[in-house]
Amino acid sequence: MFFSDDQLKEVIAEFKDEAIDLLNGMETALLEIQEHGVSKDRINAVFRAAHTIKGSGGMLKLDKLVEFTHIAENLLDDIRNDKIAFTDDMITTFLKCKDHMQNLVLFYATHAGQDLDEKLKTISAFLMDELRQFSGVHTPLSSSKGKKESDSSATQPKVSGWDIRVTFGKELLLVGMDPSNFIRFLASLGEVVSVHTELENIKPLSTIDPTKCYIASHVKLLTDVSQKEIEDVFEFIKDDIVLSIKPYGGDEDTSEEEIDDEGETESVNSPSTLPNGNLTPVIPSEEQSISIISNTLRVDSDKIDALINLIGEMVIANANVIQKSSELNNDDLIESVSIVSHMLEEIREGAMKIRMVQIGETFNRFKRIVHDVSKKLGKDVELVISGGETEMDKTIVEKISDPLVHIVRNAMDHGLESTNDRIAIGKKPKGRIELNAFHDAGMIVIEIVDDGRGLNEEKIFAKAVEKGLIDPNAKLSQKEIFSLILEPGFSTADQITDLSGRGVGMDVVKRNIQALRGTIDIKSAKGVGTTFTIRLPLTLAIIDGFLVRVGRTHYVIPLDMVLECVELPENNDEKMSGNDYINLRGTILPVLSLRNFFDEKAQKISNDKENVVVVQSGEVKFGLIVEELLGEFQTVIKPLGKIYRGVKGIGGSTILGSGEVALIVDVPMLNNTIGAMSHYAEKG
Repeated sequence: MFFSDDQLKEVIAEFKDEAIDLLNGMETALLEIQEHGVSKDRINAVFRAAHTIKGSGGMLKLDKLVEFTHIAENLLDDIRNDKIAFTDDMITTFLKCKDHMQNLVLFYATHAGQDLDEKLKTISAFLMDELRQFSGVHTPLSSSKGKKESDSSATQPKVSGWDIRVTFGKELLLVGMDPSNFIRFLASLGEVVSVHTELENIKPLSTIDPTKCYIASHVKLLTDVSQKEIEDVFEFIKDDIVLSIKPYGGDEDTSEEEIDDEGETESVNSPSTLPNGNLTPVIPSEEQSISIISNTLRVDSDKIDALINLIGEMVIANANVIQKSSELNNDDLIESVSIVSHMLEEIREGAMKIRMVQIGETFNRFKRIVHDVSKKLGKDVELVISGGETEMDKTIVEKISDPLVHIVRNAMDHGLESTNDRIAIGKKPKGRIELNAFHDAGMIVIEIVDDGRGLNEEKIFAKAVEKGLIDPNAKLSQKEIFSLILEPGFSTADQITDLSGRGVGMDVVKRNIQALRGTIDIKSAKGVGTTFTIRLPLTLAIIDGFLVRVGRTHYVIPLDMVLECVELPENNDEKMSGNDYINLRGTILPVLSLRNFFDEKAQKISNDKENVVVVQSGEVKFGLIVEELLGEFQTVIKPLGKIYRGVKGIGGSTILGSGEVALIVDVPMLNNTIGAMSHYAEKG
């Protein structure tokens, strides 16, 4: 059975996802070997990834991928059998091989059925030569009648080929395996003398279950590959088959009885054997067959996004139903709506959890980045990761990856000193970069910390003046000076020693983070190091909010940031440069009037006292003065139109049950505003 073009594309697409997962695991294992040394589990993890990809690629006839991976697998097999010592140079080469295997997989996924392009062929040849040099083999892989395994034992019988009998398990078709693919792959290992399909186990047509497999095959193969490589062909289904492999002498066919008398090897992956050791000539029974059940399901992220969007529209429609039922004042209707609302909330939370992923997978990719960049720079760098189990929206994880890469590369290139410089100033020779993630006040916090030379305030200030970004007489706080490296046009192309390159492209980093409704903060100390702190929302889709009103405008404050609500004191006369403060149980709390900040023109609808919503952003607490508190509100985040995207203090919009638009307050941005106003107030 051969795949049609459409079937082939579909199967290769599934293979691509699995292969990339395997290759990521290979990379992780290689980096762990470099950091902690070779262990059986680590080297086996690398070998299994290469072996599995080779086997799957063979079934799909991805010949160039199989050829390349075969060479890597041979060397890995020698390493795990202690025939060759694993060196740092090998790790570097295997990391290149991992990248190339990924490129080969991606090529086949997008160009199914096409020949490999010349660039990929050239890279394959170059890397295969490197691998052969490590193993001491300099002849290319044979493309005709078979391939020699590097692990062939000296005690292996000298035979012309193999007599192979395989009985496939009944459940094989249900797990997506095609028996003919395995038989066809055997042909790529040598010359098939004969293939006989044994039909003894096939039931009468009227009783056949079309989802079951009843096939057994007998193949005689002329080849010089080892028995182990024949076994490897069936590695993926070894628990679902009965397999027998015996030496085959070419023209002289040897009976099974003679082979047994001579003590030849038989490989049977099933307990179904008779007392004399011969293979039981029956397929595993219905009760014996193994059913493979997976606890995971691959789902296209677009489908999840569509589901989240639909749930968002349901939340908006439900808000309208709640409002209408309240106006009708029908107790039974209100109770029914309440039940539906509760169920909808559970559906929303469940759907959001589907899209939440641990950031650890993204963090682990930086092990490779640190490895490659440190080699290039000649610096010894240690990467420390914490909080990898922290979950956040998959969309945010994908979009934050590039900014993190830029910051980490800059930290290594321009933040960390060279090994000699570190020793000269009394630091540990090995530089240190930390990636930390944790939840805080309804936000995800990501910290990138280095123990390098730190930022130089004077040189940043001077460069900003030179570029015309600030006035020479400007009075800026340390935080404001550091934030200059995030401004467009700030560049250190003139190679300032202590800052070289630190600001290049950082304006793009800031812009990308702000597009995610996040903030970035910088702290640094000379000779100690620098910390970049990124704060991001948990999700970009639906949040729990707190609904308030100012004038005729409704605002939503993210509920996770709300600490409490209090009435605004009557005697609140203390003012400093437009910034207000109140006494909150003996503590001075800065407050900001949303009416004044957003220049709300409408008159107050009620004469009731104004309220203060106490919020927290990062380590800072402050209050927002509003006119009416309307309570918790499930908020579906809608993007603002282009005209309103530049409005400070607004992070998006949502639709109320009445159909009105409510604005979502950007609390972190208001926090920065209050901080700036406080700073200038202190300057007098």
